Amino acid sequence: MSTSLSHSGQAPYHLTLPVAQAGTFFFLLFVFMLPFQRVPFLTENLFGIQGFKPFNLLSAVVLAYLVFNTACLHATDKIERISIRIFLLYFAILAIALIRSVPNTPLLHSRFPDSFPESYFDFVLSACIVPTFFTLSFLFILKRMCSFQELERITTVICLSMLLLSIAVVSLVLMNPSVLLSERSSGMTGLDLASRDEMAKLCAAYFGTHYNVIGSMYVSTVPLLLYRALTRGALWITPLCLSLLAVLLLGSRTTLVTVVASCSLFLILRRRFDILILGAAAAGVTSFFWIGPTIDAVLSVGLGSSAGFSADAVLTGRVDSIWGPLLEEWTSNIGLFLFGAGRHGMATSQLWDTGTLIQANVAHNAIVEFFLDCGVILTGVLLIFLLVGIATAWRVGRRLNSDLYWALFASIFGYGISMATGRDILPTYENMYVFPIIAMMINLARLRYLDACHS
Repeated sequence: MSTSLSHSGQAPYHLTLPVAQAGTFFFLLFVFMLPFQRVPFLTENLFGIQGFKPFNLLSAVVLAYLVFNTACLHATDKIERISIRIFLLYFAILAIALIRSVPNTPLLHSRFPDSFPESYFDFVLSACIVPTFFTLSFLFILKRMCSFQELERITTVICLSMLLLSIAVVSLVLMNPSVLLSERSSGMTGLDLASRDEMAKLCAAYFGTHYNVIGSMYVSTVPLLLYRALTRGALWITPLCLSLLAVLLLGSRTTLVTVVASCSLFLILRRRFDILILGAAAAGVTSFFWIGPTIDAVLSVGLGSSAGFSADAVLTGRVDSIWGPLLEEWTSNIGLFLFGAGRHGMATSQLWDTGTLIQANVAHNAIVEFFLDCGVILTGVLLIFLLVGIATAWRVGRRLNSDLYWALFASIFGYGISMATGRDILPTYENMYVFPIIAMMINLARLRYLDACHS
């Protein structure tokens, strides 16, 4: 698959080689920095100017390159035209939700002073503009990274970035053994509540975010590491193993289950049943000697003998203390039901001071979160697009029969599973890898389309 869309003569723009190379370099640096943008020393404002953080400046360079050197809205084929239209619809929904959230700045700050700034200007910068930077990767890849070799290069950068993150996570845990598996009074071992709290504090101190958010990065990228290990040989086995070790050490149940499911799907799709059986055996042996009780705790959540089966317990209180009350409140108000409350809608709930809700600013379900923000009309549109998108992606994958495409598909599949207990539809730090992954899938489909037109 050597055809290149960007150099096929169809593009309406022509860049000099140094400009194109500089743009690609800054974009690849942008992708590499994605997991580290909230590391404390990278969140300091340069020269004391508000918003002049390294990642923001790098994003601004990528944005300037797209605006001044790329015909962002000019499509060269049918697939690209449809992709741009859907992206513009998505961006319009995001813009409306963000604009509607600005008047809620004082309320959001009063309830979550550590998450939302007090001034309107700072809120617009941090909660409105910065999240839109994550969508830049979709446009850049769609317009400029169109050959199979360039898509492989992006995959390599993502994998190297996750390798560095895995080294940091494993090293951090080894230097702080108190967060490792500790013995419980019952004689079982596993991550108890204190250990989870300590892991959360550790990740916040060194990575600037919660361990579940770090786990979401692995959900979107471990299938790519598995793809590299299967196609490039022994050199990539170490990064894969380090990433899996980091997933175990983080202690995020959703991440653990989702990574196993997405990797299993990829191996099944590529008919690598030997690797699947070997991996299952290795996981069984490892759990027997080290994490057996932890896995047992994961599987037994909500199945305690005293209370019997409980959906609310399985979902750790989300049903009775988040989804139920919020859905009841939104459905009882016609305005909220139809149009939502704007971005971060959950944090504006009138139930906040009643003690009914868990003190959280996210709904821990991507679809529920989108409904709270945008209402039932757009949620219905979203569900239609998701169903059509999944069916289309599956059909394209069957035609392509590409290892890289199926690895990307497995990554999106894993993210979709994790949406049941977290994540988001609108751009956030948790779903930042979804945008380059979807763009890469589209460009692989475009390459096949171009090959078919030339044959």
